[in-house]
Amino acid sequence: MPEARTVTVTLSPLLRDIIAALVNDHVPLNVVAELDSRSRAALAEIELFAPDLVLIGLRSGETDDVGLALLSQIPTAKVIAISSDGRDAYVHEMRACRTALLSVSPQVLAATIAGPPTRI
Repeated sequence: MPEARTVTVTLSPLLRDIIAALVNDHVPLNVVAELDSRSRAALAEIELFAPDLVLIGLRSGETDDVGLALLSQIPTAKVIAISSDGRDAYVHEMRACRTALLSVSPQVLAATIAGPPTRI
């Protein structure tokens, strides 16, 4: 089972250890960097670690916008922003999406073009 090259950003050591223990049977986390700061300099170098996964701890009351910003910087990684209490997680990832519309009618095609992206 391949390891996930992981970078943690402002994630408490306790929460990091709990997450690693929970997912270890599915995918071992190879933590290649632990960033205690979200300074511009620290985040600018995150690409150098070539992470598959970025786990970022959110501050109390903070939105997960930082996850989207990191995803734009490292589009090949899965970025998960975790709330300060560890109860909520926001997953950001870029991925190709394909939906087959077989024997499509003009009405379905028009609705597909006009409608929002299909997500599960």
